[in-house]
Amino acid sequence: MEVKAIMYDSQKFIEDNMKESLTVEEIASNVGYSVYYFSRIFKQYMKESVMEYVKERKLIKASEEIIAGKKILDVALEYGYQSHSGFTKAFKKTYGFSPILLRAFNFQKNYLGGNYIMSHAFMSNTNVHATKEELFEVLVSTVLGNQLKCNQEELQKAFDMACLAHEGQIRHSGDEYVCHSINVAILLADMEATQDTIIAGLLHDVLLEKTNITLTNIEKEFSNKVSNIVDGVTRFNNEKVELSEEAVLVKLADRLHNMRTLEFMDKSRWNEKAKETIDIFMPIAINLGNEKLKAELNDLSIKYIGR
Repeated sequence: MEVKAIMYDSQKFIEDNMKESLTVEEIASNVGYSVYYFSRIFKQYMKESVMEYVKERKLIKASEEIIAGKKILDVALEYGYQSHSGFTKAFKKTYGFSPILLRAFNFQKNYLGGNYIMSHAFMSNTNVHATKEELFEVLVSTVLGNQLKCNQEELQKAFDMACLAHEGQIRHSGDEYVCHSINVAILLADMEATQDTIIAGLLHDVLLEKTNITLTNIEKEFSNKVSNIVDGVTRFNNEKVELSEEAVLVKLADRLHNMRTLEFMDKSRWNEKAKETIDIFMPIAINLGNEKLKAELNDLSIKYIGR
């Protein structure tokens, strides 16, 4: 069995038995390998031990249930913790705050229209059907909040160019295509990327989607750096092309938002996109060391794989 198959099967077994007292021995046995070999392969791929991964997944799933309204003690017991305090201690050690605050996230979700209910574990999110104007406000707010060195006039110019380029194009969700581009830029700002990278995020699909914008236009309006990043993103699937770190960041943000909206695509594509994310994008996110990005890509892949 190749490494990818081992990872698919082991992660599926973990998800299917999330509320059981899982051990490395059980998981290794399920995929048909010794504890030593399986543990080594798993850590080499995920950059964390099997049981660290199991703990992370349990806390993420427990968070979702608490946010949905279940009692903390009930959730703690369901996921194998002996007490409220034991679960709280593990949660605080991982996320830095008490799980009781997840109740506030639930209030935010239900009554205030909050978008960051899982931001302790995943990247910050936006309303699925937010308008391009609303999303641009979020982008500017994220840039200011993270104290990034970005010229707002340049951001506005890139936003205007993206809107013009994608005018009339619609996503599977029914939203304007440019909303995807702005969401990618927001994720890049959340990752504290450079101004050039954020602008490239706004313009990353102008070549792939056959708009009237060219690399020459981008270089003229912004810089050779922005043009090169967009070019790299466009040629991402060509294995012979060595990508810059900035282009890789844009592709990761692009994939994350596409996975967040995968439900709007034809179901026949779900499994393909989920496997592609695990095979190609997860290793990149892991090597990048962004735990929230890794956790969310993994969570979304598991949600759709095999469906």
